[in-house]
Amino acid sequence: MNVAAPFHRARSDEQRAERREAILDAAAAVLAESRVSELSLTALAHRVGLAKSNVLRYFDSREAVLLELYDREFRAWLASVTTSTDADPAAAATIDGLAAIIAATAADRPVFCDLCASAAVVLERNVSVAAAAAYKRSALETTRALADIARPVLGDDADAAALAFSGGTIIVIGGLWAASQPSPAMAEAYAADPALAAMRIDLRTGIRELVATLLAGLRERVPRLD
Repeated sequence: MNVAAPFHRARSDEQRAERREAILDAAAAVLAESRVSELSLTALAHRVGLAKSNVLRYFDSREAVLLELYDREFRAWLASVTTSTDADPAAAATIDGLAAIIAATAADRPVFCDLCASAAVVLERNVSVAAAAAYKRSALETTRALADIARPVLGDDADAAALAFSGGTIIVIGGLWAASQPSPAMAEAYAADPALAAMRIDLRTGIRELVATLLAGLRERVPRLD
């Protein structure tokens, strides 16, 4: 594992922002090689070239780092979804087309998927009130942005349905990511028994099918939701 060169303590707001970005970049690099559950503050500090105590000068905890990284990854994913929907607006206005876009862009971002799976049960559990509030304010923006992406399918006036789509989609992505990452023993069992292999989940296929089901159900219920 490569270690960044140590740097001096930040003195200005600009330097502090640079340090925070460096720590987030290091966390993303570690997660590209492992899982959220395996990332320790020690490993993160080693990757960025700081002592643990210095990492904690910029973030309250390991979870605070990952929560901010999740927000950054969420926004990057939304940008990729928007690029895809803008490229083919006709497909994005259909249930199957939008579900396929959501599935393809999410499956291509394993760090984002892993963070989705961990956000509510891990990342929100060891952060300060200030960090929690900042994250939730940002999450309001990203939730509404994702809801807007579904409006061509659900209808411009389907506010409640669009917001339900946003929350449900993240649950689908996180839940299917966790279910599609078998332990070594489970992977070996799947490989040894073709009957068991049918239980193995394909992430992209699962997201596409469940998001399509979610969209179809919400569109049917729009009059009652709004």
